[in-house]
Amino acid sequence: MAITTTISQAELARVGATSYEGKTYRISLAYNDTNGLTANSTVAAWDALKLSGNGYADATGTIATGSYSATNARYELPQIAVTFTASGGNWIYDTLYVVITDGTDSIHSVVVENPTVTLVDGGSITYRVVLNTDD
Repeated sequence: MAITTTISQAELARVGATSYEGKTYRISLAYNDTNGLTANSTVAAWDALKLSGNGYADATGTIATGSYSATNARYELPQIAVTFTASGGNWIYDTLYVVITDGTDSIHSVVVENPTVTLVDGGSITYRVVLNTDD
């Protein structure tokens, strides 16, 4: 006997909209190196490793409205494009982490760079972050 469960498009849209739309986000860079933090570590633990100085600032904003994609069978939110620019010195980091700042401040995701990135003074890098809801 086979049993199949399908989550409705409306439910994926409801979850995506409720979880993300209109909420604020913070995207930060950190040097995790051998500290062993993961996507399940606390925001406070990640923030302790966050870059500082040399013009560093977190990227922040508000999550826009998404829509269900029948082609991709998921609720898609607009990509978040963030550009970081080092000024006054180099940045050394290996992790980008995304925090949904809705009062609970939880880690959404962690992106690990390998090898470690050295962003030279005056250099810029752009990341595109995706927040989709899929079954």
